[in-house]
Amino acid sequence: MAPFSSDLTTEPSGRRRRFDPMEAERIMFRAGVRPLTPFPGVHKPWLSLHEACGAEIAPLLSNVRRRGTACRQCGAWKRGAARRARHAEAATSAMLAAGFEPLVAYPGSGKPWLSRHMACGQQRKPTLSAIRSGGSGCRPCGLAARGWRSWTPDEAVAFFESIGLSPLEPYPGSSTQPWRSRHILCGRTVRPRLGNVAHGQGPCRECGQEAAHRAQRLDDEVAGEFMRERGLEPATPFPGVDAPWECVHLACGRRVSPSLTNIKRGQGGCTACAQEAASIRLRMPQEQAVAAFCAAGLTPVEPYAGSSRPWAARHECGRIVTPTLSNVRQGRGICRYCNSAFPFAGPATLYLVRTKDALKVGMAALEGHRIRTHEGRGWKHVWSIDMPTGDDAYNFEQAVLRHWREDRGLPATVDAVTMPQGGASETVSAHQVSPKDVLSFVLRGMEEQGFTHPRVHTAEDSTWHFPTA
Repeated sequence: MAPFSSDLTTEPSGRRRRFDPMEAERIMFRAGVRPLTPFPGVHKPWLSLHEACGAEIAPLLSNVRRRGTACRQCGAWKRGAARRARHAEAATSAMLAAGFEPLVAYPGSGKPWLSRHMACGQQRKPTLSAIRSGGSGCRPCGLAARGWRSWTPDEAVAFFESIGLSPLEPYPGSSTQPWRSRHILCGRTVRPRLGNVAHGQGPCRECGQEAAHRAQRLDDEVAGEFMRERGLEPATPFPGVDAPWECVHLACGRRVSPSLTNIKRGQGGCTACAQEAASIRLRMPQEQAVAAFCAAGLTPVEPYAGSSRPWAARHECGRIVTPTLSNVRQGRGICRYCNSAFPFAGPATLYLVRTKDALKVGMAALEGHRIRTHEGRGWKHVWSIDMPTGDDAYNFEQAVLRHWREDRGLPATVDAVTMPQGGASETVSAHQVSPKDVLSFVLRGMEEQGFTHPRVHTAEDSTWHFPTA
């Protein structure tokens, strides 16, 4: 059996023969196609020119013989034209029913169709699909039906001036475009749209917002009475529903600034009272708190005030201490006399060391190594005072720190990184405080508390000296 060839054809008798190229060209010419290349075979694309439309195409001879046509685009156009011809009468009737008189042949349902709008006499190009879906087909007439109108420049300017607007530029030509103007009433530059303003929108957004706020604002007397009913006495005029309003909370006398909106939402108005109420509500019952202290060897000597507040109690060692319930429940800070390495009940010293830029106050055991530790880090001993107990040293250290931080507003001047031996929070700038000032402050405090003949030790290389008793 001979191999298959694309230029073979089968005769009616069943015999296969090679197709004649001359006959192939005659078939293509009858279909209006002029071959541009030699005949490639019955079933292969044959580059040709469709003389009717001038397009280069590559049909198969087998398809041309069967269909009688060669150009796919022209075939599609003919089928479309036939389809449009079948629907042209119904399409024309639909356009006439919508008020449009077609001026050209029906182009298809989705293509613009030049027509005359019989209502206004103007030529428009609506699509049949838009007309069937309810569209107006004529934009000016559709806008007019919805209340819009066409404006001449003179009409537009006159209308703007009638509502208190002074145009700053020519009319933009469309009522939907922003038009820069000055609102004569407030002097602001605004950009309203003519169409929006003509439909009732205000000429100035800011003025409209202010008017709305005024309309919604409560009367001062009504607002004030509302606050008084909630235990708040206004101290300033009513500022508005959302603005902080300075008042006096009648229950505690504090000055607070709640907003009327928040009070209406159920807030109390006084944060401090709310926190106190929550603390009381969440506070551990007195019996349980006393039981926790007793289990740690502590006997309270005053009423329980809260888990985070110091609570005076007598430890089983006999001394009065003030730990917090939170620390006691965690096993910490029960008795500093029994559990601390620092001798709170024994002799101690209050000292001052310095560098070029900083001073540090501190306390240490009388025979301890704290001062030498600082000296090993570059600090110099300035003075120290012997104290009867570590409690006394601690109290005077805290008094000095309160004087620096609270009375004089001086912050710590050294950070923990540059002071690894500890004590950075007990420092102050040496350019703002002198060692003599600190010593004078401590000696005055000791005199007021009845300490007699304090023993002051000063450094040998100090440039100032104090008499020692």
